Amino acid sequence: MRFAPLGVAGQRRLRQARVGIVGLGALGSAVAEQLARAGVGYLRLIDRDVVEASNLPRQALYTPDDAEAGRPKALAAAAHLARLAPDCTLDPVPSELDADNAFRLLSGLDLVIDGLDTFAARHLLNDACCQLALPWVHGAVLGAQGQSLAVIPGDSACWRCLQPEPPEPADSPTCDSVGVIIPAVRLVAAWQAALALQLLVDRSRLRRALWACDLWAGTWQQLIVPRDPGCRSCGPAADRPALAGAPAAVVLCGRQAVQLRRPAPGELRSLAARLGAAARILDGVCLRVDAEGLSATCFPDGRVLVQGTGDPVQARAWCDRWLGG
Repeated sequence: MRFAPLGVAGQRRLRQARVGIVGLGALGSAVAEQLARAGVGYLRLIDRDVVEASNLPRQALYTPDDAEAGRPKALAAAAHLARLAPDCTLDPVPSELDADNAFRLLSGLDLVIDGLDTFAARHLLNDACCQLALPWVHGAVLGAQGQSLAVIPGDSACWRCLQPEPPEPADSPTCDSVGVIIPAVRLVAAWQAALALQLLVDRSRLRRALWACDLWAGTWQQLIVPRDPGCRSCGPAADRPALAGAPAAVVLCGRQAVQLRRPAPGELRSLAARLGAAARILDGVCLRVDAEGLSATCFPDGRVLVQGTGDPVQARAWCDRWLGG
């Protein structure tokens, strides 16, 4: 409250604000902690993934116990943030943002934070936010490089103005191929959090540019992104193609894991009882199955995250054997 650009009135606005964070990996979890500590009153925590030991060097909100249990990141983040900021209302959603649920999951929010790790998912978020006229803050880190951008639909350039179509996965480096260092994560997360505070409290001095850095080389850049009058996301004739539908199988970035969409499994406890020692219930919400060298987390909506393979065919066959065809 002593920081003049915020003051008492600004702190009240933060207390009343409702912010969604989509993706709770390195960036998303770090921004969530900063916003919770800053006094944001409500955080909707959306993530499709579970905590793994390989996450811990750069995802500081989680613990080895979370990784050992394979807890969904949304639930683990909410549990830790509840201890750090007990006055913040936390709404964990262990699900993937997709074309079918985007409007429902983003409804009622004042702002969204991008913690995503694929271009396709980012285009989906951009299209949904443009449809809802909902501001969002982009962030990305790869190696020692990072960038951020505030998107205000109808006022600033959107993500598709900068990148008209998502590149093919094979054409872009990933965290799996080049790695990520945590100082770059923390730097970009701080920038995203600062942009979020400005959007929630006072937009008059908001930087309407893409900011980029290479922390290892010590270089900084700003790129003014012009609005594209023919943009398919924010232009007057926008058709928002990313909202067309969700793929049935997705190979996750950075490790051996495949996400599948299957019919809802019904009562998870009954399925766990049928599978016996190979299965256990996580946080009363998800089912974890370990068998034949693979692990899977089953969500109530029918989504299954299979770990230990990058082959969708193998993942589907395993699910058919253990979860039913």
